Amino acid sequence: MAEETPNVSIDDLMAYLKRIPGYGFEPKIDADFAEELLEDFAALDVLEEVKSFRWYHDNRPAKHVKSVRLALRRWLARTLTRRLEF
Repeated sequence: MAEETPNVSIDDLMAYLKRIPGYGFEPKIDADFAEELLEDFAALDVLEEVKSFRWYHDNRPAKHVKSVRLALRRWLARTLTRRLEF
């Protein structure tokens, strides 16, 4: 039986991305980015994972990575891979 995931809207995800210090939010790019994340990682609670990523980096992910968007994709991909291994 498939596990249900919470419905997260693109607007909710974009609003949260905008709040991340140093993220470099760009409405045009991030609308596509948010949509892509929600499609590619539909098995995950994407918003919850983005929050985990933000706070894992002590609210300063841009200080720890060169590209926050790429780091977020990698975080989600690793999370999905770990979930599929179980």
